[in-house]
Amino acid sequence: MSCSHPSPNHNSRGNQSVQVIVLHADASPNERGCLSWIQSSESKVSYHVLIGRDGKVYTCVPYDRRAWHAGKAEWNGNKDVNGISIGVSFSNRNDGVEALTNAQIKAAQDVIADIRKRYGAELPVTTHAAVSPGRKSDPDKCPGFRLSDYA
Repeated sequence: MSCSHPSPNHNSRGNQSVQVIVLHADASPNERGCLSWIQSSESKVSYHVLIGRDGKVYTCVPYDRRAWHAGKAEWNGNKDVNGISIGVSFSNRNDGVEALTNAQIKAAQDVIADIRKRYGAELPVTTHAAVSPGRKSDPDKCPGFRLSDYA
């Protein structure tokens, strides 16, 4: 996978395999600000993919690399969620007011389908809120967000 907006904030997965897709909302007012942040080595934050409000897909970290998107998190007993996941973020304020656009939902479904072609049709999808309960609320706070749209 070539990256249209490469981030320096990633490293090797080591011997870990992709086991889950984690959905996020970036909490920024626009894609440009988010991309600038994740392209900065000082931020120490990245996603594999950012999906703009217009449905544009920005690739930032190759899927075979460990993007730094989940922070302190746990999924199925594994505390290195970054090492076992692919991080896909919606550009969205995650403020409880801004809903995801239809273009974002469709683009995310297409991205997830592509990831599943590469890593297995049964690859589960979860949220940042689910892997970091009490610490994060994205993208669950986006009005109309339904995890079932991506299952």
